[in-house]
Amino acid sequence: MHHLRKQRSPFQIIGQNVVDAVWNGIGTTIAVNQTLTMPQTPNGTTILGWVNQSTSNNAGELAVTSGGSAPSILNAPALAAQPSLLMNNWRGNNLSVTNISVNNATPIWVCLYGPGIPGQSPLTLKVDGTPLGLATGQSAMATALPQYMQLRLSGTSPRLCIFAIIGGPADSSGNNGYVIAVNASTTTGPGGPPPPPGYYATTTSNIYAFPFNWGSSKVYVVNMSPATSSSAQVTLSPL
Repeated sequence: MHHLRKQRSPFQIIGQNVVDAVWNGIGTTIAVNQTLTMPQTPNGTTILGWVNQSTSNNAGELAVTSGGSAPSILNAPALAAQPSLLMNNWRGNNLSVTNISVNNATPIWVCLYGPGIPGQSPLTLKVDGTPLGLATGQSAMATALPQYMQLRLSGTSPRLCIFAIIGGPADSSGNNGYVIAVNASTTTGPGGPPPPPGYYATTTSNIYAFPFNWGSSKVYVVNMSPATSSSAQVTLSPL
């Protein structure tokens, strides 16, 4: 999991923002000194994703604040192959994300997904294996059957496709999310090399099967890919 760094001192850029847009978490690109603000987050796991959009070798940074907390700084590496991730529960507090990159030519794409975010409307995912298409930024929810089930995650274009799943029991950090990349540059995760920070697994294939048994609980899945052409398909079936 990606850990937050402590506040830098001095921290002055927050007072110099030129944009303060109310945000529903859908993927958005912000320029240097721009801020996105979500007035209220859910009280549950959400997944923040970001990727440096500069075509040059410009390292970037984001400042994240919530409630009355001090800003936390997240690195946005230059020329990254896939988004960086932070899984967290902001417990209903507000959330602000600011691009504080040093180089002005460093736009950063950011997104925040999870059940209960105002302005996001999940589709209904059936539990009988009926496929459901998800464009970038689209999500779906289902109520799992009380038995083993399997999510089948497919990228329907050759581009990198990022899926986030939220459901089941929480881990030791209090989160219950899983992020999986298909059409990735390497295969990592359970049974293989460790995945990148924040990810559960990555695969060079365009399909990933995710079995689970969480009882009759809610299951949330979202296509959080940064490219609008990264179309996806998901099915949920009993095993």
